[in-house]
Amino acid sequence: MPAPGDGLTVASAMRHSHPNAATFIFSGYPEMTAATSAILRQTDQVLLKPMSPGPLIETIRKRLREGGMTSVNGVESVATILERESASTIEDWCKRADLDASLVSVHLERNERCSHLTAVLRDLVQRLRHPLPLGTHALVSTAASEHGRMRRKQGYTAAMLVQESRMLQVSIFQTLQNNLQSVNFSQLLLDVMAIADEVDSQLGQAMTSYIAEGNLDSLAGWQMS
Repeated sequence: MPAPGDGLTVASAMRHSHPNAATFIFSGYPEMTAATSAILRQTDQVLLKPMSPGPLIETIRKRLREGGMTSVNGVESVATILERESASTIEDWCKRADLDASLVSVHLERNERCSHLTAVLRDLVQRLRHPLPLGTHALVSTAASEHGRMRRKQGYTAAMLVQESRMLQVSIFQTLQNNLQSVNFSQLLLDVMAIADEVDSQLGQAMTSYIAEGNLDSLAGWQMS
């Protein structure tokens, strides 16, 4: 494999695509067993190099004779992980927001700053469970639109909306990193692309309502004058 971890990704994908296949990692590093303990449940055994053909063949035959290959216990979809860990994702985001000088320049209570995230994450989980072609904006997020209007009234700039969205992706990916032992690697890349696409889509919808709210304010000011 050309890069560290590639073999682990292949092993995980193999286990999901062909659960009855005998799946081994063949490595020249004795520390591999400890290093991969988080996802060994997806591999029948780690074999260490050098290993002559005879013992290797016997190991494979033994596993095939035993049947009942190792099941993929505890492996979850990204949607399930994000749904289960929504509270920790929100907490991570709130802590990042509290440390961001540009965001805290607008004083808000914690619930005012973070209250939109529950609905945003719910929409994201819905997107993951019902995939759309990347770039599709058919999934209208009422929460995202309301967030844009609310932030305009609270005094946020457009740049601050973008910063919030960037931090949301960071917090989501941190949650996945913290639960890497449970991630279904065979779908991980597609899910990561869908997350980025959906968060960008929600930012676009928030920005549209933010601008519309600003236009209404301008119109009201013109009429008063």
